[in-house]
Amino acid sequence: MNSSKRSESDWQGLVSEFLVCKRKLDSKKEALLILSKELDTCQQERDQYKLMANQLREHHQGLKKKYRELIDGDPSLPPEKRNQVNLAQLLRNARERGKQLVEEVKELNQRLAEAQGDNKLLRMTITRQRLGDEEVGARHFPAHEREDLVHQLEKAGLQMEELENSVKALTDELEDVKAERGVFSEKAERLNLELNHILGGHETRIIDVDALCMENRYLHERFNQVQEEVNLLKSNIMKYKTALERRKSFKLSGKSNSSALTGVLSARQVQELLSEEQGCSLPATPQSISDLKSLATALLETIHEKNLVIQHQRHTNRILGNRVAELERKLKTLEVSGLWSLPENKAPRH
Repeated sequence: MNSSKRSESDWQGLVSEFLVCKRKLDSKKEALLILSKELDTCQQERDQYKLMANQLREHHQGLKKKYRELIDGDPSLPPEKRNQVNLAQLLRNARERGKQLVEEVKELNQRLAEAQGDNKLLRMTITRQRLGDEEVGARHFPAHEREDLVHQLEKAGLQMEELENSVKALTDELEDVKAERGVFSEKAERLNLELNHILGGHETRIIDVDALCMENRYLHERFNQVQEEVNLLKSNIMKYKTALERRKSFKLSGKSNSSALTGVLSARQVQELLSEEQGCSLPATPQSISDLKSLATALLETIHEKNLVIQHQRHTNRILGNRVAELERKLKTLEVSGLWSLPENKAPRH
Protein backbone atom coordinates (compact mmCIF):
# COMPACT_ATOMS: atom_id res chain seq x y z
CA MET A 1 0.00 0.00 0.00
CA ASN A 2 2.74 2.37 0.88
CA SER A 3 4.57 1.68 -2.37
CA SER A 4 1.40 2.29 -4.41
CA LYS A 5 0.76 5.54 -2.57
CA ARG A 6 4.30 6.69 -3.16
CA SER A 7 4.13 5.87 -6.86
CA GLU A 8 0.89 7.80 -7.25
CA SER A 9 2.33 10.81 -5.44
CA ASP A 10 5.44 10.65 -7.59
CA TRP A 11 3.33 10.41 -10.72
CA GLN A 12 1.26 13.41 -9.69
CA GLY A 13 4.47 15.40 -9.05
CA LEU A 14 5.82 14.46 -12.46
CA VAL A 15 2.53 15.46 -14.11
CA SER A 16 2.61 18.84 -12.38
CA GLU A 17 6.22 19.40 -13.45
CA PHE A 18 5.28 18.41 -17.03
CA LEU A 19 2.47 20.94 -17.04
CA VAL A 20 4.80 23.65 -15.75
CA CYS A 21 7.38 22.86 -18.43
CA LYS A 22 4.67 22.88 -21.10
CA ARG A 23 3.52 26.31 -19.99
CA LYS A 24 7.09 27.58 -20.06
CA LEU A 25 7.51 26.16 -23.56
CA ASP A 26 4.33 27.89 -24.74
CA SER A 27 5.52 31.18 -23.29
CA LYS A 28 8.89 30.74 -24.98
CA LYS A 29 7.16 30.06 -28.30
CA GLU A 30 5.08 33.20 -27.96
CA ALA A 31 8.19 35.23 -27.08
CA LEU A 32 10.00 33.75 -30.07
CA LEU A 33 7.14 34.70 -32.37
CA ILE A 34 7.17 38.24 -31.01
CA LEU A 35 10.94 38.50 -31.51
CA SER A 36 10.65 37.18 -35.08
CA LYS A 37 7.99 39.80 -35.85
CA GLU A 38 10.18 42.55 -34.37
CA LEU A 39 13.11 41.24 -36.40
CA ASP A 40 11.06 41.46 -39.60
CA THR A 41 10.05 45.02 -38.68
CA CYS A 42 13.65 46.00 -38.02
CA GLN A 43 14.78 44.50 -41.31
CA GLN A 44 12.11 46.45 -43.16
CA GLU A 45 13.15 49.67 -41.43
CA ARG A 46 16.78 48.91 -42.25
CA ASP A 47 15.93 48.48 -45.92
CA GLN A 48 14.04 51.76 -45.88
CA TYR A 49 16.94 53.59 -44.22
CA LYS A 50 19.38 52.11 -46.73
CA LEU A 51 17.20 53.31 -49.57
CA MET A 52 16.97 56.78 -48.06
CA ALA A 53 20.74 56.86 -47.50
CA ASN A 54 21.39 55.88 -51.12
CA GLN A 55 19.02 58.57 -52.32
CA LEU A 56 20.71 61.20 -50.12
CA ARG A 57 24.13 60.07 -51.28
CA GLU A 58 23.12 60.37 -54.92
CA HIS A 59 21.61 63.81 -54.26
CA HIS A 60 24.80 64.90 -52.47
CA GLN A 61 26.97 63.65 -55.33
CA GLY A 62 24.85 65.59 -57.80
CA LEU A 63 25.08 68.80 -55.76
CA LYS A 64 28.80 68.34 -55.33
CA LYS A 65 29.25 67.87 -59.06
CA LYS A 66 27.23 71.00 -59.79
CA TYR A 67 29.26 73.01 -57.25
CA ARG A 68 32.53 71.85 -58.78
CA GLU A 69 31.30 72.81 -62.19
CA LEU A 70 30.38 76.26 -60.85
CA ILE A 71 33.75 76.67 -59.15
CA ASP A 72 35.79 75.45 -62.13
CA GLY A 73 34.01 77.83 -64.46
CA ASP A 74 33.14 75.52 -67.23
CA PRO A 75 32.89 77.57 -70.49
CA SER A 76 30.06 75.35 -71.66
CA LEU A 77 27.87 76.74 -68.85
CA PRO A 78 25.25 79.36 -69.66
CA PRO A 79 25.90 83.07 -68.77
CA GLU A 80 23.75 82.95 -65.62
CA LYS A 81 25.82 80.16 -64.10
CA ARG A 82 28.99 81.95 -65.16
CA ASN A 83 27.79 84.98 -63.20
CA GLN A 84 27.28 82.71 -60.19
CA VAL A 85 30.86 81.45 -60.60
CA ASN A 86 32.14 85.03 -60.77
CA LEU A 87 30.20 85.91 -57.62
CA ALA A 88 31.74 82.95 -55.75
CA GLN A 89 35.20 83.99 -56.88
CA LEU A 90 34.55 87.57 -55.83
CA LEU A 91 33.32 86.37 -52.44
CA ARG A 92 36.48 84.35 -51.91
CA ASN A 93 38.64 87.28 -52.98
CA ALA A 94 36.69 89.60 -50.70
CA ARG A 95 37.29 87.30 -47.74
CA GLU A 96 41.03 87.20 -48.42
CA ARG A 97 41.07 90.96 -48.83
CA GLY A 98 39.20 91.32 -45.53
CA LYS A 99 41.85 89.23 -43.76
CA GLN A 100 44.59 91.40 -45.24
CA LEU A 101 42.78 94.55 -44.19
CA VAL A 102 42.41 93.23 -40.63
CA GLU A 103 46.16 92.61 -40.45
CA GLU A 104 46.84 96.07 -41.87
CA VAL A 105 44.51 97.61 -39.28
CA LYS A 106 46.41 95.83 -36.49
CA GLU A 107 49.71 97.09 -37.86
CA LEU A 108 48.35 100.63 -38.17
CA ASN A 109 47.05 100.53 -34.60
CA GLN A 110 50.49 99.46 -33.40
CA ARG A 111 52.13 102.27 -35.37
CA LEU A 112 49.61 104.72 -33.94
CA ALA A 113 50.43 103.63 -30.39
CA GLU A 114 54.16 104.02 -31.08
CA ALA A 115 53.59 107.44 -32.63
CA GLN A 116 51.55 108.54 -29.62
CA GLY A 117 54.34 107.37 -27.30
CA ASP A 118 56.94 109.24 -29.36
CA ASN A 119 54.73 112.31 -29.37
CA LYS A 120 54.34 112.17 -25.60
CA LEU A 121 58.09 111.76 -25.13
CA LEU A 122 58.76 114.68 -27.49
CA ARG A 123 56.24 116.83 -25.61
CA MET A 124 57.91 115.98 -22.29
CA THR A 125 61.34 116.82 -23.74
CA ILE A 126 60.11 120.17 -25.02
CA THR A 127 58.53 120.89 -21.65
CA ARG A 128 61.78 120.11 -19.84
CA GLN A 129 63.65 122.41 -22.20
CA ARG A 130 61.14 125.18 -21.59
CA LEU A 131 61.42 124.75 -17.84
CA GLY A 132 65.03 125.86 -18.10
CA ASP A 133 64.03 129.20 -19.63
CA GLU A 134 63.32 132.31 -17.61
CA GLU A 135 59.82 132.78 -19.04
CA VAL A 136 58.32 129.72 -17.45
CA GLY A 137 54.66 129.90 -16.59
CA ALA A 138 51.66 127.69 -16.06
CA ARG A 139 51.04 127.56 -19.79
CA HIS A 140 54.20 125.49 -20.32
CA PHE A 141 52.78 122.57 -18.31
CA PRO A 142 50.25 120.29 -20.01
CA ALA A 143 47.19 119.11 -18.12
CA HIS A 144 48.48 115.59 -17.37
CA GLU A 145 51.80 116.96 -16.09
CA ARG A 146 49.96 119.40 -13.84
CA GLU A 147 48.02 116.50 -12.33
CA ASP A 148 51.25 114.59 -11.73
CA LEU A 149 52.83 117.63 -10.10
CA VAL A 150 49.79 118.09 -7.85
CA HIS A 151 49.96 114.43 -6.77
CA GLN A 152 53.67 114.75 -6.07
CA LEU A 153 53.06 117.92 -4.08
CA GLU A 154 50.39 116.18 -1.99
CA LYS A 155 52.71 113.24 -1.31
CA ALA A 156 55.51 115.64 -0.34
CA GLY A 157 53.12 117.42 2.04
CA LEU A 158 52.18 114.13 3.70
CA GLN A 159 55.83 113.17 4.04
CA MET A 160 56.61 116.58 5.55
CA GLU A 161 53.84 116.14 8.12
CA GLU A 162 55.17 112.69 9.02
CA LEU A 163 58.69 114.10 9.39
CA GLU A 164 57.41 116.93 11.59
CA ASN A 165 55.63 114.42 13.82
CA SER A 166 58.81 112.33 13.98
CA VAL A 167 60.84 115.41 14.93
CA LYS A 168 58.36 116.27 17.68
CA ALA A 169 58.48 112.71 19.02
CA LEU A 170 62.30 112.72 18.99
CA THR A 171 62.34 116.09 20.74
CA ASP A 172 60.05 114.75 23.46
CA GLU A 173 62.27 111.69 23.86
CA LEU A 174 65.33 113.95 24.11
CA GLU A 175 63.67 115.99 26.84
CA ASP A 176 62.78 112.80 28.71
CA VAL A 177 66.37 111.56 28.42
CA LYS A 178 67.68 114.89 29.69
CA ALA A 179 65.28 114.75 32.64
CA GLU A 180 66.35 111.18 33.45
CA ARG A 181 69.99 112.23 33.16
CA GLY A 182 69.39 115.05 35.65
CA VAL A 183 67.64 112.67 38.05
CA PHE A 184 70.47 110.15 37.87
CA SER A 185 73.12 112.84 38.34
CA GLU A 186 71.31 114.14 41.43
CA LYS A 187 70.98 110.60 42.73
CA ALA A 188 74.71 110.02 42.20
CA GLU A 189 75.52 113.24 44.09
CA ARG A 190 73.29 112.20 46.99
CA LEU A 191 74.93 108.78 47.09
CA ASN A 192 78.36 110.39 47.11
CA LEU A 193 77.33 112.68 49.97
CA GLU A 194 75.90 109.80 51.99
CA LEU A 195 78.98 107.67 51.33
CA ASN A 196 81.24 110.55 52.33
CA HIS A 197 79.25 110.99 55.53
CA ILE A 198 79.39 107.26 56.30
CA LEU A 199 83.15 107.08 55.66
CA GLY A 200 83.73 110.24 57.67
CA GLY A 201 85.38 112.14 54.85
CA HIS A 202 85.99 115.84 54.52
CA GLU A 203 82.99 117.99 53.67
CA THR A 204 84.74 119.99 50.96
CA ARG A 205 86.27 116.91 49.30
CA ILE A 206 83.49 114.47 48.46
CA ILE A 207 84.41 110.85 47.78
CA ASP A 208 83.48 109.65 44.29
CA VAL A 209 81.78 106.24 44.00
CA ASP A 210 83.28 105.57 40.56
CA ALA A 211 86.74 106.34 41.87
CA LEU A 212 86.22 103.95 44.78
CA CYS A 213 85.02 101.18 42.45
CA MET A 214 87.99 101.75 40.18
CA GLU A 215 90.37 101.73 43.14
CA ASN A 216 88.78 98.56 44.49
CA ARG A 217 89.15 96.83 41.13
CA TYR A 218 92.80 97.90 40.89
CA LEU A 219 93.56 96.72 44.43
CA HIS A 220 91.87 93.39 43.76
CA GLU A 221 94.00 92.79 40.66
CA ARG A 222 97.10 93.91 42.52
CA PHE A 223 96.25 91.55 45.39
CA ASN A 224 95.98 88.61 42.99
CA GLN A 225 99.32 89.60 41.47
CA VAL A 226 100.97 89.76 44.88
CA GLN A 227 99.56 86.35 45.78
CA GLU A 228 101.07 84.85 42.62
CA GLU A 229 104.41 86.47 43.41
CA VAL A 230 104.26 85.13 46.99
CA ASN A 231 103.57 81.62 45.69
CA LEU A 232 106.52 81.94 43.30
CA LEU A 233 108.78 83.14 46.12
CA LYS A 234 107.64 80.26 48.32
CA SER A 235 108.49 77.75 45.61
CA ASN A 236 111.92 79.37 45.16
CA ILE A 237 112.53 79.31 48.92
CA MET A 238 111.64 75.62 49.06
CA LYS A 239 113.97 74.97 46.16
CA TYR A 240 116.84 76.86 47.79
CA LYS A 241 116.17 75.08 51.06
CA THR A 242 116.30 71.69 49.34
CA ALA A 243 119.52 72.66 47.57
CA LEU A 244 121.08 73.80 50.85
CA GLU A 245 120.15 70.56 52.57
CA ARG A 246 121.63 68.55 49.70
CA ARG A 247 124.86 70.52 49.87
CA LYS A 248 125.10 70.00 53.62
CA SER A 249 124.52 66.28 53.20
CA PHE A 250 127.20 66.09 50.49
CA LYS A 251 129.68 67.96 52.69
CA LEU A 252 129.01 65.65 55.61
CA SER A 253 129.43 62.56 53.44
CA GLY A 254 132.75 63.91 52.10
CA LYS A 255 131.87 63.74 48.42
CA SER A 256 133.11 66.22 45.88
CA ASN A 257 131.13 69.33 45.11
CA SER A 258 131.21 68.65 41.40
CA SER A 259 128.63 65.93 41.76
CA ALA A 260 126.42 68.01 44.01
CA LEU A 261 124.68 69.99 41.30
CA THR A 262 121.43 71.31 42.52
CA GLY A 263 118.40 72.86 40.86
CA VAL A 264 119.50 76.42 41.78
CA LEU A 265 122.55 77.90 40.06
CA SER A 266 123.89 81.38 39.88
CA ALA A 267 125.19 82.99 36.71
CA ARG A 268 128.79 82.65 37.91
CA GLN A 269 128.38 78.94 38.63
CA VAL A 270 126.89 78.35 35.19
CA GLN A 271 129.77 80.26 33.56
CA GLU A 272 132.35 78.22 35.47
CA LEU A 273 130.68 74.92 34.60
CA LEU A 274 130.38 75.78 30.92
CA SER A 275 133.93 77.15 30.54
CA GLU A 276 135.87 75.56 27.73
CA GLU A 277 138.85 74.29 29.75
CA GLN A 278 136.80 72.65 32.43
CA GLY A 279 134.33 71.24 29.87
CA CYS A 280 137.15 69.62 27.91
CA SER A 281 138.67 68.11 31.05
CA LEU A 282 135.44 66.30 32.04
CA PRO A 283 135.88 62.56 31.65
CA ALA A 284 133.18 60.54 29.89
CA THR A 285 132.02 58.77 33.01
CA PRO A 286 128.48 58.09 34.29
CA GLN A 287 129.10 60.59 37.08
CA SER A 288 129.95 63.39 34.61
CA ILE A 289 126.94 62.51 32.45
CA SER A 290 124.64 62.69 35.49
CA ASP A 291 126.25 66.02 36.44
CA LEU A 292 125.56 67.38 32.95
CA LYS A 293 121.95 66.18 33.13
CA SER A 294 121.57 67.85 36.51
CA LEU A 295 123.06 71.02 35.04
CA ALA A 296 120.62 70.97 32.10
CA THR A 297 117.68 70.41 34.47
CA ALA A 298 118.82 73.27 36.68
CA LEU A 299 119.16 75.57 33.68
CA LEU A 300 115.66 74.68 32.44
CA GLU A 301 114.19 75.36 35.87
CA THR A 302 116.02 78.68 36.05
CA ILE A 303 114.72 79.67 32.60
CA HIS A 304 111.21 78.69 33.65
CA GLU A 305 111.48 80.83 36.76
CA LYS A 306 112.72 83.79 34.74
CA ASN A 307 109.81 83.37 32.32
CA LEU A 308 107.36 83.36 35.21
CA VAL A 309 108.94 86.51 36.60
CA ILE A 310 108.67 88.18 33.18
CA GLN A 311 105.02 87.14 32.85
CA HIS A 312 104.21 88.55 36.28
CA GLN A 313 106.00 91.76 35.40
CA ARG A 314 104.01 92.05 32.16
CA HIS A 315 100.76 91.44 34.02
CA THR A 316 101.74 94.11 36.53
CA ASN A 317 102.52 96.55 33.73
CA ARG A 318 99.16 95.79 32.13
CA ILE A 319 97.35 96.46 35.41
CA LEU A 320 99.23 99.73 35.86
CA GLY A 321 98.46 100.73 32.25
CA ASN A 322 94.74 100.08 32.76
CA ARG A 323 94.91 102.05 35.99
CA VAL A 324 96.55 105.00 34.26
CA ALA A 325 94.01 104.87 31.39
CA GLU A 326 91.09 104.86 33.85
CA LEU A 327 92.57 107.79 35.74
CA GLU A 328 93.06 109.72 32.51
CA ARG A 329 89.43 109.09 31.50
CA LYS A 330 88.27 110.16 34.94
CA LEU A 331 90.33 113.35 34.81
CA LYS A 332 89.07 114.12 31.32
CA THR A 333 85.46 113.64 32.45
CA LEU A 334 86.00 115.92 35.43
CA GLU A 335 87.69 118.50 33.22
CA VAL A 336 84.84 118.46 30.69
CA SER A 337 82.22 118.75 33.43
CA GLY A 338 84.10 121.70 34.96
CA LEU A 339 84.75 120.02 38.32
CA TRP A 340 88.52 120.00 37.88
CA SER A 341 91.09 121.91 35.87
CA LEU A 342 94.85 121.96 35.55
CA PRO A 343 96.55 124.52 37.82
CA GLU A 344 97.77 127.56 35.94
CA ASN A 345 101.51 128.22 35.94
CA LYS A 346 102.22 131.22 38.07
CA ALA A 347 104.60 133.80 36.68
CA PRO A 348 108.00 133.85 38.46
CA ARG A 349 108.62 136.74 40.78
CA HIS A 350 111.57 138.98 40.06
